[in-house]
Amino acid sequence: MKTATEKPDSESAPTVVAPRAATASDPGAGLGAAPLAATGLKLKTQYFLSAAFLVVVTLGLAVSLATLRANQVAEESIRNALQKIPRDVAVYRAGLESQLKATLRSVAEEPGIKAIFDSPAGTVWDTAKDKAQILNARTFFFFDRAGVLVARSDRPPVEEERRSFRAVRWVADPLDSWREAAATIREGKTLAVVAAAPVIAGDPEKGEARLVGVVAASIPLDEGRARELRDLTGGQVTFVAETAKRGEPPKVEVGAATDPAGADGIVPALSRDPAVLALLFGEGKIVGPLDVVVDEERRVVKAIPLLSAAEEVLGAVVVSRSREEETAAFRKIRETLLLVGLGVLLVSVPVSFLLAGRIARPLQQLAAGAIAVRDGNLDVKLPSGGSGEVGLLARAFEALVGELREKRQLEELLAEMRRKPADATRGIAPTAVTSAATVTGEAVRAAARGPRIGAVFAGRYDVLSVLGRGGMGAVYQVLDRELDEEVALKVLTPESFAEGTQAEQTLKQEIRFARKITHQNVVRTHDLGEADGIRFLTMEYVPGTTLRELLDRRGALALSPGLQIAKQLCRGLSAIHEAGIIHRDIKPQNIMVLPNGVVKLMDFGIARTTEGIDHAAPDGQTVGTPFYMSPEQALGRELDERSDLYTVGVVLFELFTGQRPFPGRDAAEVMQKHVSGEPPRPSSLRPDLPEYLEKVVLACLAKRPGRRPSSATDLYGALTRIVV
Repeated sequence: MKTATEKPDSESAPTVVAPRAATASDPGAGLGAAPLAATGLKLKTQYFLSAAFLVVVTLGLAVSLATLRANQVAEESIRNALQKIPRDVAVYRAGLESQLKATLRSVAEEPGIKAIFDSPAGTVWDTAKDKAQILNARTFFFFDRAGVLVARSDRPPVEEERRSFRAVRWVADPLDSWREAAATIREGKTLAVVAAAPVIAGDPEKGEARLVGVVAASIPLDEGRARELRDLTGGQVTFVAETAKRGEPPKVEVGAATDPAGADGIVPALSRDPAVLALLFGEGKIVGPLDVVVDEERRVVKAIPLLSAAEEVLGAVVVSRSREEETAAFRKIRETLLLVGLGVLLVSVPVSFLLAGRIARPLQQLAAGAIAVRDGNLDVKLPSGGSGEVGLLARAFEALVGELREKRQLEELLAEMRRKPADATRGIAPTAVTSAATVTGEAVRAAARGPRIGAVFAGRYDVLSVLGRGGMGAVYQVLDRELDEEVALKVLTPESFAEGTQAEQTLKQEIRFARKITHQNVVRTHDLGEADGIRFLTMEYVPGTTLRELLDRRGALALSPGLQIAKQLCRGLSAIHEAGIIHRDIKPQNIMVLPNGVVKLMDFGIARTTEGIDHAAPDGQTVGTPFYMSPEQALGRELDERSDLYTVGVVLFELFTGQRPFPGRDAAEVMQKHVSGEPPRPSSLRPDLPEYLEKVVLACLAKRPGRRPSSATDLYGALTRIVV
């Protein structure tokens, strides 16, 4: 048994207990023995009277206010929608640019792209055409490291046309900063978004990187993009280009539109007012809302200028909304309310009466079920309650009873373990569940380097016993004199907390994050201190049994207690991930099961925050426990929360089958199986395993993180759908 920050030196290393939790109280505690009884009007009568009253009053008010508010609401709807349009356009444009830059970044990293610049002109052009087709781009460009156009997909290369684009910002930025750039450009009367990415050869970490050239692609703002923006803004979208030459008055031409007929009317309406043109295309400012008439239809428009990288106005996005369309729904509502009102009144009385009975009956049954649960009957049958809120309440109550039932079975299992000695045939030494940990020779040697048993450490802690030792130091069971309670105290090794090192700053940051976790299924970190030149960490302490001990003595667990452990593990892990921490060492030794059935996730010895994760130990070795290591962790790659979910899958596999999915002769063999081996189907080892539970376990064990559950919360939800 071990604390949450303890990392064992080996698979057989002792573990330190998880934090102490309060014993679960009797479900009926605090409730009197007198039976529950309803007073006043019955719920059925209350609902019937309330529904009838609400129907009459609501219909009267709706008819009265519909006419008054129709025009006002429509106007407000249009104005509010138009207010958000500049932001929506900016978000859409930024997303389009970001997507295109990411695509170009991937293209620039292709091995063949780095060599294409040294190929003949025809080969470069063919490649540009292929990339344009693959990316569905209007044009694909190749520029050399001097910014000279090498090839473009829309026409064959001509030596005389080779010219430098060094002065064009979206080409110059990748050349100068070696970063992607994006901008809006105009090609004729068609507007387009263009992105460029540098092509870099060599290893930047070795100082051997060199710029080969730049690749770029343009995506036209065509009818498809207009439809996407229409779906985002809720109005008709027109892309217009400003095609006038320098010194000439603004000239507006339609590039693409979701409503071509309406666009042909909007452009003249904009061009009719010189002040509008000057403001939009001269000063590059947002125009609108403006009232225009297009084909005898009243519209409200807003125009947002589109600027080049050099702040030159290239065109605009014009969004229009029809007043008639906005008010049509209100007019129809006003006309139909009177007709519907009479019909509703005729049917509301009998329907309300029937609905009141349907709602009241399951609630009465739920009340009876709650009384039964209070009296200790967890086998009570509950009503379904239907699909509404009452059904939600019934299902929530049923889930609560199921959790209590699973927890009771888990408590009974733990009680049985305390009554019976360990099974000698398994070769497992008996472990007292009331102690914090098994003391090993290594732990004794660790204790010799730290506080002495029986002494007072830091003027505050009475040292009671040695619990164990891991990679970051020794752990002791101590009595906190100030709080008058037992806590776990970890003495940190100098290597894990060297003053002034990055390790010190990293560990302090992790402790700050860990202190924020106050979940009942996660061990609680108290404080970091120093006494007599010794750095130490204090945590909650509780007696209990590790899942490792439980599996060694019992083998595969029954479904109900196993699911209870799995669900609590997921809840605790979700709290850890929400705090920005990745555990990286989830295994049965780090899962504590208390006598009252509460499960605690512990040992944050190699945990890291999601920001700035180091995936290897200081000596370059991959950290973690081989039997419970995700493929990406075994390979030393970047980790995220889904790496912990893989490890949970390994634990669940062992929890329900009694075997690990990937046994092996040594750590290297086990890690290789995690990387490339396929686990056996759990049902082949345990035929009675529910099919859905098997799917959940195998989903967690997916080699690719993207195929695993997206979060511990989602995994918990999947486990709750398993009915035993």
